[in-house]
Amino acid sequence: MTKPGYIQVTSTSSTTADVTPVVLRDGQRKRLVFTPVLVDNEGEPAATVRGELSYFSKNAADEWERDKPFDLRTLAAGESIRLDLSSRELLKMFNCVAALYEFMADTGFEYGTKRLLSVDAGTDLAEILDSISAIGQDQHVKRVLGWMSRQDSEQLAHALQDAEPEISTRIVIATGLAKLRGFIEEASAELESADEKLWQGIIERNAWAIGQVFSHPLVVVKREAYLGGKSVHNTGGNNADFLLRNQVTGNALIVELKTPATSLTAQTPYRNNAYPPSKELAGAVQQVLQDHYSLRQNYSALAGDKPPDFRVFKPKLLLIVGNLAREDDIDRVRSFELYRNSIPDVEIVTFDELVEKAKLLLDLFEDSV
Repeated sequence: MTKPGYIQVTSTSSTTADVTPVVLRDGQRKRLVFTPVLVDNEGEPAATVRGELSYFSKNAADEWERDKPFDLRTLAAGESIRLDLSSRELLKMFNCVAALYEFMADTGFEYGTKRLLSVDAGTDLAEILDSISAIGQDQHVKRVLGWMSRQDSEQLAHALQDAEPEISTRIVIATGLAKLRGFIEEASAELESADEKLWQGIIERNAWAIGQVFSHPLVVVKREAYLGGKSVHNTGGNNADFLLRNQVTGNALIVELKTPATSLTAQTPYRNNAYPPSKELAGAVQQVLQDHYSLRQNYSALAGDKPPDFRVFKPKLLLIVGNLAREDDIDRVRSFELYRNSIPDVEIVTFDELVEKAKLLLDLFEDSV
């Protein structure tokens, strides 16, 4: 059984990075090694990997030492050098290079050090998934799924069958951890952003994060959903950022997004350190209430002749807005809490709270692994 190892990528300049060498041929006293280097190649952007083949021998201290390279300039006319690679050795080098090209295509050249999971044919699938669960990043999950697609289908089917349901459980855990960590990393980096479209994209890719607010299984019905309200002159109308539905009951959920940069409280207190809601927050609450009214009024017309894929029993309303870290004192936080808890029909959640909910879920997952 081959244990999965890790490949370390360490930048050596602004355009190059060393990669952990791959042993292609391993003997007791001599080995053949492929040493790749990642390159940020402006002249030919697709050519991002170079490398060399070298022989290593055990020295007197029983340590591996690179053999003295042969000077090609000493070759006489008509002479050449031949290096045979077995099909297994060539496949090993190909898999390494293919994975590095995939890595560069996915992430591009980044300065610093990264650790990647090395996946060889013959590596036990359960051990791979254990390693992924420990790392839990999207690129590792994608890489393993890619590795699985390149294996012999019959052998892979037998491996999965023999390990069922353990393998399925590990795949679910690895994928769940990857999604959580990916969302936390991306969302945390944008907690100062005033780009609403950017956040719409993040939420659309991670609709499960909204499900954590209500503890219900939710699915996106439509982004930028039209909810009715146009006049006979085709003007007006209401569009919610998202229309979701409960996967079990079908009940609708209307979601409005502002940005983390949206103020939650007014600039100055009303009196006695009591801050009214900001104009943006009060307006957003009114907007989601108007969305709700419009959806109920126009539900039959919106459904048309086809059976609707959502219901309006009692639609839930969610407003994601602001960042509590931007409210710089306890009086503002208190005023915001009192305001949002006085509005029973609208759930108001800040962007940093959404990230914290994901972190709590990640801690729960990790404790159970």
